[in-house]
Order: sequence, then structure tokens, then C-alpha cells
Amino acid sequence: MNLKLDTDNFLHTNPSLYLAFSGEHDLSMAHFIHKLLSEYKVGKKVLDIGCGPGREVAYLNRMGYEAVGLDNSEEMLFWAKEHYPELSFVYGDQANFSLHQQFDALFCVGSTFLYNFSNDAVLSSLQCFRRHLHTDGLLYLDMRNAAFFLTKEGQRWLTDELVEQRQVKEKVVSLQTRFSIDLANQILERDYCWTVDGFKPIVEHLKHRLLFPQELVQYLASSGFRLVQLFDKPAPHINNYDLQGPLTYSNEMVGRRMQIIAQAI
Repeated sequence: MNLKLDTDNFLHTNPSLYLAFSGEHDLSMAHFIHKLLSEYKVGKKVLDIGCGPGREVAYLNRMGYEAVGLDNSEEMLFWAKEHYPELSFVYGDQANFSLHQQFDALFCVGSTFLYNFSNDAVLSSLQCFRRHLHTDGLLYLDMRNAAFFLTKEGQRWLTDELVEQRQVKEKVVSLQTRFSIDLANQILERDYCWTVDGFKPIVEHLKHRLLFPQELVQYLASSGFRLVQLFDKPAPHINNYDLQGPLTYSNEMVGRRMQIIAQAI
């Protein structure tokens, strides 16, 4: 197993590791996005912001969509282009990319949106998304739910160390995680320690912006969007849901994920 060790984001610059921890053959998010697009009768041109190794883009193209993937990780894009050479993947940052075209739908999942650490960055990304959507185009966002950390389970996440372990080819990889919150800046501090057989431990400090539900709704309204749904369940990569029947949403907002469906106006 070849791993890139000198990196500011160990997971996102090692696609094989990313796939091992997110489920290499897990298409639950791809299935959910497809169901959303079908229920809202979205057109065929769709854009995936933070496409990673390209699973969702590949699946949607198999389902008849013209899906394009955008990411700012050269390693992820190299992986995606190598494994899906017939598909379109482009380099770009979510806050300032320009593809000179508009799409019928745009989605940004897996907390990619939370790499917008400042209010200005949040607005810049949403405005950039709006420029790349047709009027009435659909936006789907999936991210950590800041309100979750107000619950008992969320509070436990801030006191306990979380431990995960995966087999990546011939190596066992362990991840220890500790969370804390910079309250003034609404930043989730993520301290990771990666242990890989045969390597020294890799320690890194990453961040996510924490956005509360109504805060995000206001940002959307300021950026040319109309809210359609705000929900925490179903969360496709956490909970089971009925793929056959119509989607039903819960907006209790106590779950780990905050999800938004909005329409460009």
C-alpha cells in the first residue's frame, strides 16, 4: 500500500484510504441523490462539488445523467480519471470555480461545504453554486449538523475518544479522533491520529465550520435560493430508508447530519 504521508489532509490525499473508511462499494449516497433527482424531476445535467473518487458521478452517469465532478484534491481527481476515464472531472475550489455553463442540479455532500470557515466563504460558495444553476435548478447539501452537538449524544462526542479501524489491502489502519469546539468562531476542531502498520503515527489537526439550521437558511436566501426541505433524516449513509416509496423527511434536527434541498430563484 502506497500512502502519501506529507499532506495537510491524510484521508483526502489517499483515495484508497478514503474508500476503505467510507465504504469502497457503498453507493447509499449515490442512490439517495438519484432518488432526490427523480422525485424532483430534475434535468440530466448535474454537478458534484467535492466529488472525491467519483463514485456518485459514475453511478449517476450509469443512470442516464450527464454528471460532472469537481474537486480541489489532485489525488482524488487522478484516481477518478484513472478509474472512470470516459467521465468528466475538473479541478476547482467550491467558492470560486467557473465552468462557463449551468446545470439542472448541484450537490455538495459529505461535509465538503463545511470547509468554508468564514461567513464570507459560505456566501461566496453559495453564490458560486447559484451562478452554475439554471433558474429553478435544485441544490442538495449534506453536512454535519451543528445542532447535534447540543444533544446528549453530541456532548458525548466532545468528551469521548472515537476509534475506528479498517483493513486497507495488507495493512491495518486505525483512526483515533477527538473533537472540540471553538465556540466564538463556530469551528469544530478535529484532532486525528492515524496508525498504520509499519509507519510512525500520523497526527493532524483539521477543522469544520459548524452551521446551525436557520443560519444556513438565511445564507441560502441571501444567495438566490428558496428553501424546499430542511431535514436530518433520512441520512443515507447512516440510516436505512425506503428506496421504493416516496421520501419522508424528519426536521427534528437532532441527528448527526443537516441536509438542505433548495431551489435557485
